[in-house]
Amino acid sequence: MIRRTFMTGIAGGVILVAGCSDAETATKGPSGVLTIATPADADALIPPIVASLQGKQAVDLLFDMLARPTGAIETVGDAGFAPQLASRWSWAADSLSIAFTIDSAARWHDGQPVGASDVVFSYALYTDSSVASPHAGAFAGIDSVTARDASTAVVWWSRRHPEQFFQVAYNLAIMPAHLLSSVPRGALAQSEFARHPIGSGRYRFGAWTRSQMLVFEADTNNYRGAPGIARVIWNVTPDATAASLRVLSGEADLLEAIRLDAYAQAAATKGLALVPYHTLDYAYLAFNFSARSAATQQLFADHAFRVALSASLDRQALVQNVLGELGLVALGPFTRAVPAADTAVAQIAYDTTAADRTLDSLGWSRGANGLRSRSGTPLRFEVIVPASSATRQRMATLMQAQFRARGVDMRIAAIEPAQFFARVGSGDFDAALNMWHADPSPMAVRDVWGSPRGNDVGGNFGRYRNTTVDAAFDTAATTFDPTRRRTLFHRAFAELVRDVPAIWLYEPRNMALMRERVRPTPLRADAWWAGIPDWTVDAGAPAR
Repeated sequence: MIRRTFMTGIAGGVILVAGCSDAETATKGPSGVLTIATPADADALIPPIVASLQGKQAVDLLFDMLARPTGAIETVGDAGFAPQLASRWSWAADSLSIAFTIDSAARWHDGQPVGASDVVFSYALYTDSSVASPHAGAFAGIDSVTARDASTAVVWWSRRHPEQFFQVAYNLAIMPAHLLSSVPRGALAQSEFARHPIGSGRYRFGAWTRSQMLVFEADTNNYRGAPGIARVIWNVTPDATAASLRVLSGEADLLEAIRLDAYAQAAATKGLALVPYHTLDYAYLAFNFSARSAATQQLFADHAFRVALSASLDRQALVQNVLGELGLVALGPFTRAVPAADTAVAQIAYDTTAADRTLDSLGWSRGANGLRSRSGTPLRFEVIVPASSATRQRMATLMQAQFRARGVDMRIAAIEPAQFFARVGSGDFDAALNMWHADPSPMAVRDVWGSPRGNDVGGNFGRYRNTTVDAAFDTAATTFDPTRRRTLFHRAFAELVRDVPAIWLYEPRNMALMRERVRPTPLRADAWWAGIPDWTVDAGAPAR
């Protein structure tokens, strides 16, 4: 998982990743500006409706959770967590409830106190079907959330499971009931709050120019202490080359993941640091199994066809060509940083002979142009790709050539991020080249690849269903024996690789590019940005 502290030799030097303590920050006060070159804008600033990684970065700094991870994420029990919005908590004797006491000093950015009613309200917001939160599935099994008194919120479960504390502490961002309770649940994204959010985090909202810039200011009177940096700016730079140049030139301080084409120059440039960190991100080509994609629903419903598509791709060559040493072939719907990762899971091999044989047997015959058709219908589908991701666009182009060699006509549609998220959310696509940022719990795979629960698809944008996968995760959810849980997770992972609801493409080997004036804390695999409030910038070496 995540390293608590590390040193790494890069570009002939040694980088020590360390930051100031809360006490040091409180003494010095916030100063300086951190400018982040980001490939896309936040999609939203209200936690339940955030679907993009950029939106997640923003809301994690604006809003607080009840508790925070202290280092490597432990999903079983509460030993890996420290107080955040809750100053303390206690378990019921039967472990079916946890009472969280809200810090009496906690205040919203408008000065109002944070209370137990805000916890109750926030849970209701996440789980309300009219909100259609992609994160609603994370709260499955929670019976209710109640307020024992003004400062004590109690989370109730109908039955015990190993990740009860993690489930609520890691996933439930607390929002102000006094500002949001009057907003219609289905209209959150259009509300005034969505444009000027108010949280309780160590940063407060400053300004937002859509598709250009998002600015947060230090909350100097925050109950957990002022942050080290006075202002954080996300500068939206969709072009990857331009984003790298912003950091190389000193116009920006940070690029969260450098691309291969800028790696050598960055390593040789004085005043820059390359900081590696583990990842919970993986990229995949998702197939749509829903009726919304009627033209391809039957096509992707055929398991043999999906296997043939997977066997058509030389994933190792794709990853080497696009990412080089900054990427690894994905193993499945998990990354190597997850403790339950199955690094020995059987893969579908690259085998063009087998792919051609299967496609032939399914009646897809090659025409004079080399492309296949069946009963006059061409073997064709469209893949949507976010225009903000040069890496995925390049990957799609190379995949297109490899598919074409097998007679498959894959069309590429590069669309704006907002349109991409809208289309995958509604099921309006044939295939999508998506990047998923998982949370540390292996159970989270259930929310993305388990069968949809009613109209709640979670992150299962392709509306894929598999009862074997469901059964393995559902059993693991109530299994306390760690060896048995790991076996169940491996069973689910193996079935997801075998059944090919998607083609697992790559996981990045993340390398953040920073100006050396930035003094970060260790970067977490699940959220590199989580420690920003404890970062500092060297005032003696200002950004240009």
